[in-house]
Order: sequence, then C-alpha cells, then structure tokens
Amino acid sequence: MTSARGANICYNRNTLEVQFYEENAVDLGGPRREFFTLVLRQIQEHYFDPVREYSDNYEIVGKILALSMLQSGPLPRVLSASLVEEVFNNSSPRAFVHDLRRGLDALCLYEFSPEGSNRRQKESKIYAKYVKYLREAASGRRGDVTLAKILRFCTGSEEEPPLGYQIQPTMEFVERQSFLPTGNTCINKMQLTIPVNEEPTEDALFNFFDFAFCNSYFGLQ
Repeated sequence: MTSARGANICYNRNTLEVQFYEENAVDLGGPRREFFTLVLRQIQEHYFDPVREYSDNYEIVGKILALSMLQSGPLPRVLSASLVEEVFNNSSPRAFVHDLRRGLDALCLYEFSPEGSNRRQKESKIYAKYVKYLREAASGRRGDVTLAKILRFCTGSEEEPPLGYQIQPTMEFVERQSFLPTGNTCINKMQLTIPVNEEPTEDALFNFFDFAFCNSYFGLQ
C-alpha cells in the first residue's frame, strides 16, 4: 500500500485486467476477483484489524474499496457497522474516516447532494442502510437475495461482461412515496428512495429491498 500513496486512480473506471506472474491466462473476471480478494485481505489486516487512525493512506483505501465494488470484486466487509455509520452519517467524522469517505466518493458510484445539506443527510442514512443490507445479502441472511440478483436488478445481468460495462453502474437518490428501489437496465442505474416525511424502520426497508430484488419487474424501467 505504501507504494500506492499518491497514485491517481480516481479516474480509473476502465475494467482492470489482472495477470499474475508466470500465468498466461486471459482475465475474464477470475484473476481480477482473486486480486481484489488478496488486496482486501491485506487492507483488513493493515488498516482495520485494529483500526490505525493515524495512517495517511485511507483515501487510497477508500478508492480500492470502491473499485472492488465497481469491478465485480468481493464486497468489502472490512468496515464494521459503526464505521459504516460514521462514514455516511456523521457530519464531523474522524480525520481518517473523512479520508476514507473522499476515496469512496472519488469514483462516483453514487450521486450525493452537496455535503452539509439536509438532503445529503437523508441520502447518507439510506445509503448506510443499503450497505448494511448488501453485507447481509452477501452473508446469505436475506433469503433468496444474492449479490448477483442485485446486480441483475440494475444491469440486466448477474455478471459483469468480460470487457467491462460500456456504461458504468451508478446509484441515484430520489424523493417519492414508495421505498421500493427501481433500476434502469438501459443505463445501469439504481434509484433508492429518500424519505419525504417519515423514514421506515430498518426491517421494513430491508423487506422492500427483498421484494424488489426478487422480482425482476422492478429492475426494468
């Protein structure tokens, strides 16, 4: 990680091609997933087990976590529930959390409102719960919902194309009455609802997610 300090990877939304030393296999997704698995394991050991608050590499860490999510790598599980809450909901996070947030923001996986606005606070709360939901789905705690089904919901396919997406998946927050997420598979975009008035309980919100992701109709607009 030390050699990655200062590396400008914020623009890199092209699909990574990974080739391990003395291996000639063409990367159709397997080597890339293996690469991210190894990198995330090192990140967990060096930055989150335990948390090293005074390291100055957390912005790079955030970018790598975002790249793994963007490029069909493993879902990052290195962040505890309390740390996820601080990343997305705390208006005055600790310095290393602020750096981590900047790294995650750099690849524009989601479209947040300006920081400090009331709408941004609502978006951050919903997004933090969505990340928690992804962790539960990845761990098999959401019944029939899998990460592959969630990917299909917004892209129409359960796997990333071998050559990557022509249009990168994104997330948008919208105000409406229904908390069922919707997806536009033509432009690979998922929409999550932010509350107009009252926010549903976490259990109720997760049930909305379950229903939508298990019914492909809601992923086709």
